[in-house]
Amino acid sequence: MRPTHCVILPVETSATPPEVPGSVPRRGWRRGPSAALVSLGGLVVAHFLWVTAHLAPAIMSPDANGYVVQARLLAQEGRTSFSPTSPVQFIGMHWLETERGVFFSRYPAGLPVIYAGAWQRGGLKAALWVNPFLASGTVLLVFFLARRLVPAGYALLAAAFLAVIPVVNQHALDADAHIAATFFLVAGVLELLRFGDAGSLRSGLLAGLLLGAVPTMRYPEAIVGGVIAVWLVWRVRPVWRVWPALVGAALPLCALGVHNAAAFGAFWKTGYALTHEQTGFGFKYLAGHALPYLHALGGQGIALLFAFGVAGLTALALDRAKRPEGVLFTGIVVPLLLLYMAYYFGGGGGGGGGAAAGNLRFLIPTFPFFVVAAVGLLARLAADSGRNGRVVVAVVATLQLLLGFVGSSQVLAAAHTSLGAAARARIAAEGAIPADSVIIVDRQLAESLDATGRWRLVEESFVVGGMLGGGGMGGGGLGFPGGPRPAGEMGGRGSVVDGAPTAADGPERAPGDPGRGDEPNPMQRGKNRAQQERYAGLRPVERRQRVWADVVAWAGGKPVFWFARSLEVLDRVLPVGADYHSITEVDAPMMIGSGGGGPPGMGGPKGGGGFNAGPSGGGSLSRPSAAGPRSARLPPPVGGPGQPEFSAPRGGPSAAFGPKLRLVQIDFAPP
Repeated sequence: MRPTHCVILPVETSATPPEVPGSVPRRGWRRGPSAALVSLGGLVVAHFLWVTAHLAPAIMSPDANGYVVQARLLAQEGRTSFSPTSPVQFIGMHWLETERGVFFSRYPAGLPVIYAGAWQRGGLKAALWVNPFLASGTVLLVFFLARRLVPAGYALLAAAFLAVIPVVNQHALDADAHIAATFFLVAGVLELLRFGDAGSLRSGLLAGLLLGAVPTMRYPEAIVGGVIAVWLVWRVRPVWRVWPALVGAALPLCALGVHNAAAFGAFWKTGYALTHEQTGFGFKYLAGHALPYLHALGGQGIALLFAFGVAGLTALALDRAKRPEGVLFTGIVVPLLLLYMAYYFGGGGGGGGGAAAGNLRFLIPTFPFFVVAAVGLLARLAADSGRNGRVVVAVVATLQLLLGFVGSSQVLAAAHTSLGAAARARIAAEGAIPADSVIIVDRQLAESLDATGRWRLVEESFVVGGMLGGGGMGGGGLGFPGGPRPAGEMGGRGSVVDGAPTAADGPERAPGDPGRGDEPNPMQRGKNRAQQERYAGLRPVERRQRVWADVVAWAGGKPVFWFARSLEVLDRVLPVGADYHSITEVDAPMMIGSGGGGPPGMGGPKGGGGFNAGPSGGGSLSRPSAAGPRSARLPPPVGGPGQPEFSAPRGGPSAAFGPKLRLVQIDFAPP
């Protein structure tokens, strides 16, 4: 038998298999992710510090009022509704009357539950830290979502892209639900993909819980539920194994249904039904809004990433290896985009006058998916084109980050100015006005002060009628049927200004009554029936007298306070025998968010007027008034000797309105 010789030949081996262009490389994984995760941690912390550096303990939008006041009620009283204690009580725009004297917010209670938990630990200030935390958390999640498709460096770039999108950072400071809905959607999708990969019980339950929570933040995002259900049936075999996701989603959705049944009469009803906004969708809106939305997305929205994102979603859906992510991302983005294009509100058309750029907040939940898809396409370009491709990607990334950083810096600075002014006004009130005192204040600042629940608020335009040039919100927003009254209707101190009752003084109907029209409108028709019935049919002078009587009665013998834009108007509307003295002066905050603009009432009193600088030193002001100047002497004006106490903003129509608010105390003559 011949001996057998075994020859071992050297074979070259590679530590890692060859990479497929555009795929996630394995090389250096033990070394790369540690550096990437450290960089990610730095990015997330930097983003959080950047955003919160512009935060102030105040809110300044009607939407935020609809969420934060719910949180206060939950934290302090364990409920989400309230009943007014006076016919003159201020009621926020998004609080709707479900039955006589009972008001619920139109918005779901999911985010207020989170706010309430923070409120119980640190009050309003703690609640307002929730949104910045969720915004930075979304930046973190985008990294891990992108990491499924691209190397760690590109995933870090995706997180950086999201961190500098201006509209995202703006709403990180506004206490509305767009950021929260985005966080829960991205977190849910990430767990859903893991569930599709491994089918683990934990991932299924968590995915269902997170995605089921999204409609408790914002109702419209529920439209993606159908896409997610189809995706589960496609990816999970056998189909019965999807049950953990269904059980997880059922928990928050059942809680939402129970709340809606108690608030609106049935688990499927929402507050939007009271303003007929569930009917505000149609092809005519889609045709009118589609192009403005596309322009806005490629401009003030996500800029260069919009085009790359659309192409990237298409590429993902066509790539066999990445089709699960591509189909899911596209199935989320397209329905949401079409939904809001077909919505009556915004898009450069009707429904509140907001342009598409002002309504980009609706599309924030789509931004992470656009960003991840865009980065996936850029990574493929760099892999396929070598050095030239990497140069192109670097140029695109630099320009995108520059545009985003500059835009975010501007919107954050503007938000800080507005929130800071509102916070200073609240601090001034806390130092000078006892709790439970009545404060007369314009609607914008009332939305902010209402968050604290510390004072009894009366809307300024309710008291002065049309003398502010239509400062109300319409739809009976002044407490009078039909909205603002003509100028001069409320009369002056000790004077009688007559006027005939208008047709709007006719009989009222219940909120949401189809007899008042079924067109979608953010304002509830016939809202606050008790208030409208009390003042309907009165002549102007009788209405004025009843309003002041109700204000005095609600004050309970305490002085009444007023954040006044115009002391001239104050002189003209106070009842006979009342006088005031000035306490302090603060900046007038502006509303932030979509639709933000100048303060209400910038039109000035009818007939003009203004302030005349007093003698040297500016210690007193003469105010044109039918009844003559009051005896009250005011502190020296902020502008210094010889300067008017209030000045009109540049381009403003009247010197009676300006960027300052004068806090005054009103004393009424004893009966």
